Amino acid sequence: MEKELPKKRLTYIDTARAIAMLSVVIGHLVIYYRDHLGVRHPKLLVFIYTYHVPLFFVISGVLFSEKIFRETPFLKFLLKRIRTIVVPYLFLDITGGIYSIIRSGEISLASVKNVIRNTITIHPNVGENWFLSALFIGEIFLYFLLRYYRPIFKFVAWVPFLLIYLYFPFNNHYTNVFVRGVIAYTFMLAGYFLKDYFFDDRNQRWDRIVLSFLATYAISNFNGQIDIWGSCIGNPFLCLVGGLAGSYWIIGLSKNLSSKLLTYIGQNTMTMMGTHMICVGLVWDILSKTLFDMFPSMSTNLYGAVLLFVLVVALNLPIMYLYGRFLPIMVGKPLKRK
Repeated sequence: MEKELPKKRLTYIDTARAIAMLSVVIGHLVIYYRDHLGVRHPKLLVFIYTYHVPLFFVISGVLFSEKIFRETPFLKFLLKRIRTIVVPYLFLDITGGIYSIIRSGEISLASVKNVIRNTITIHPNVGENWFLSALFIGEIFLYFLLRYYRPIFKFVAWVPFLLIYLYFPFNNHYTNVFVRGVIAYTFMLAGYFLKDYFFDDRNQRWDRIVLSFLATYAISNFNGQIDIWGSCIGNPFLCLVGGLAGSYWIIGLSKNLSSKLLTYIGQNTMTMMGTHMICVGLVWDILSKTLFDMFPSMSTNLYGAVLLFVLVVALNLPIMYLYGRFLPIMVGKPLKRK
C-alpha cells in the first residue's frame, strides 16, 4: 500500500501545476499575438507546447495511488471524477459561452441553447476546456488498465499512442476526442510508472534541472510543433520523452521554489484554465483603448506583452478566489465545512 504524500510534496506539485498553467497562458498569448497582430515567436511556442499540457497529465499519473484502483469501486471512482472534472467542465464552459454571447450583444434563447449544445457535444465554447474532457477520459483508461494490470500490459499499453501519427489527421470530431484521451492516458501512465523519479529529491539538483531543460529544448526542435488538442504529436517517442523531460525539470525546479502565489495558482488551475482567455480579451480591450493607444509600439513589443501577461494573471486571481470561496463544488473543490 502506498503511503500518503507528505504535505511538502503536495506544495511543490501545486507549484509545478502553476508553472504549467502560466506556460499555457504564455503559449496562448503567443498564439494571440500571431493570429491578431502577425507577431510570431515559433520557437517559444514549440518549446512550451512540448511540456505544458503533458505536465498536467504526468502529474495526474504521479498522484494516481494504488489505493485508487485497488480499493475504490469503479462507480465511486467515476462519481468522484464527475464531481471534480465533469461538473467544472460544464460550469466553466457554459458560463464562458454565455459570457461570450452577452459580450457580443447577440443574446437569445437560440444562442443559449447553442452554448449548451456545444458544451454537451464536447465542442467547447471556451476552447481550452478540451483539456478537461481529455483528463476525464485518460483517468478512466488509467483506472481500468491498473485495476486489471498484468505484466504483459507494459508492452502493449503504449501501442495506441505510438499508432496515432500513422493515422493523423483525424477528420471525425469524436475520434479526436478519443485520441486526446489516449494521449492524456499515456502521459498519466508514464507518470505513474516513473513517480519514484519525480518524487526523488535528486531531481531538484540544478545540474539535473539544467540538463533536463536542455533536453526538452533539443527535443522540441527535433519534433517540432505538437498540438494535443488537434491530436498532433509528431514523432510519438519524441513527444513522450519531451513531455517527461519537461515535467522532470519543472517538478525539480518547483522543489527549489517557495511562493504562496504559485501555490495558490496551482491549487486553482482548473479555474484559470477555463477563464484565462476571457481575461486576455478583457485586458487587451482595456489596454488597446488606453496605454496602447498612447504608445502604439507597446502593442507589439516585449514590454506590452509582459504587461498583458501580468494583468491577465492578476485578473484571474479574484476569479479564482470568488469561485473557490462561493462556488467550490462548481470548480472541483470540496464544500468547506463550517
